[in-house]
Amino acid sequence: MPTPNMSTAMLLISNNLSLIDDTRTSLTSNGPSNLVVKKGTTDNLFQIIDENQPELILLDFDFDEDPLDLLQKLVGRYSKVAFVPILSEPHLLIADQVLLSGARTFVKYPFQCDNFLLSIRRAMDSMRSNQAAENTFPDQETSQDTSNVFTVFSPKGGVGTTTVAVNLAISLHKQLKEEVLLIDGKHLFGHISLYLNLRTGNSLTDFIPHVGMLEKCLVNQVVVSHVSGIHVLPSPYSIPEAQGIRPDDLYKIIQFLQQQFHTIVIDGGNNLNDNTVTYMDSSQKILLVLNPDLASLRDVRQFMEVTTTLSYPREKILLILNKAGRKADVKKEEIEKILNMKIFGILPADENLALSCLNEGIPMVMKNSHHPISRSFTNLAKDLVKHIQTTKQQGSHEVLKKIKNAK
Repeated sequence: MPTPNMSTAMLLISNNLSLIDDTRTSLTSNGPSNLVVKKGTTDNLFQIIDENQPELILLDFDFDEDPLDLLQKLVGRYSKVAFVPILSEPHLLIADQVLLSGARTFVKYPFQCDNFLLSIRRAMDSMRSNQAAENTFPDQETSQDTSNVFTVFSPKGGVGTTTVAVNLAISLHKQLKEEVLLIDGKHLFGHISLYLNLRTGNSLTDFIPHVGMLEKCLVNQVVVSHVSGIHVLPSPYSIPEAQGIRPDDLYKIIQFLQQQFHTIVIDGGNNLNDNTVTYMDSSQKILLVLNPDLASLRDVRQFMEVTTTLSYPREKILLILNKAGRKADVKKEEIEKILNMKIFGILPADENLALSCLNEGIPMVMKNSHHPISRSFTNLAKDLVKHIQTTKQQGSHEVLKKIKNAK
C-alpha cells in the first residue's frame, strides 16, 4: 500500500496529550517520521510555524475557540504549506466549511491508521503538484505524455454541469479520435446514466474493494461503453454506497484511471466537498460553468476566492458560459469585467432541446449535430485541445530555456 513520505517536515499543533500520542504512534507505525509537536496558544502560533518551517501542519481543531477563523488566517499567510485539520466527531458537521477555508483535506479523530496516512500523502501530493509549475528545474525524466483530466464544476446548482460534461466528452472523442472516459463525480444524485440512457448496475464503487490491486481487466469490466464511442463510469445508485466513498480511495482510483485513459471528463456537480476537491486536484483544468445571471456570478466569484486557498493557479480555471443569448442575460463583457477573467467558451440556450434530450436519453450533439449548441460544443472541444497543446508546448519551452540559462 502506498504510504506518505515520512521525511516530510510535519508539525502537529495540539494541547491534547492523547491525540499527540496517537498521532506519533500512527506515523511511526510506518517507520521513523519527521514530526515536530508543539503546544501553545494562538498568540505564539505564527512564531512556532516560522521557527519550524513545516511542509505540512496537522491542526487540532480543539486547539482554538474559533478554529475556522484561525485556519483561514494560517492558509492566507502560509500558502505553500499543506494544512490537514484533525476533526473530532462534533467538528465533522462543519467539514465542508473546513475545506472552504483552504484545508487540503481533513482526518477524523480517533484515527484509522491507513486512512490517516493516506490523507497525509494525498495532501502533500496535491500541494506539490500545484506548486510544480513554480519549480526552477522540473524533473526532466517526468513523462510529458500525461492524461488530460477536466472537472466540470459550478458552485451554483442548475447551471448545467451534467449537460456540459456529457456533450463535451462526446465532442472530445470525435475531435481526438481516441478513448475518452466520462466520470459521474456527483456521487449523490448523479444523472449521467439518465442523460445517456444507460441501464447498468456498474459504478465507481465497484473499484473500492479492489483499490489496492486495481488492474486494467477490472476497469474494462466496470466502465460502460456508450453508443457515442465514449466510456462511462456512472455514479452509485445507492445513497449509503455513495456516502461510503472516501477521498483516499478515490484518489488512488483516479490515479490508476489516468494510466488507462488519455482524456477524462468529470461531472463535478455543484457540491464542494472533499471528494470534489480530490477530482479538482487531479485535473489539469477546471471548467467552471456559469449562467449569465447575477446569482451565478456571485457564486463563481466566491468560488474563485476559494481556489486561492486551495493553491490553484488562475490558469487552471476556464470559464464556460452556458445558456447564453437571452434578452435578460448579463452581457459577456460585463461578466468578464466583474470576474476579471476571460470567458473561454460560450454555449447558447435552448431549453426545449435540452429537455427533450434529457427525457429521451440522447445527448444534444448526437440528436442534432447541426444545431448551434452542438456546433458550440464542437468548437469548445477544439479550443480546449488547442489550449492544452499550447500550454504543454510553452511549458516545454520554459523548461529548455531554464536549463540553457543554468548552463
